[in-house]
Amino acid sequence: MAVPVAALPQGTRVKVVPTHFPQEAALIGRTGIVLNATEYQTQSLGVVLDGETTPRYFAPVELEVISTPALPPERELAKRRRALP
Repeated sequence: MAVPVAALPQGTRVKVVPTHFPQEAALIGRTGIVLNATEYQTQSLGVVLDGETTPRYFAPVELEVISTPALPPERELAKRRRALP
């Protein structure tokens, strides 16, 4: 059994790219921020595009990552520590 995880963390800056899914042609190339990402719905991400207030939902393959949010300091410290055997 696989453990589902969110495809992209909330706060990730993304750009809409063309894929095999039908979508509005005006959306291709627009940028936005991932607002709604949960491990319960891994097939769709809520993205607020620049200049809009309501989220639009995209499949993870429809989005290209521009930048990811920084991890909290305690997570950064945990990554630097040596793994226990």
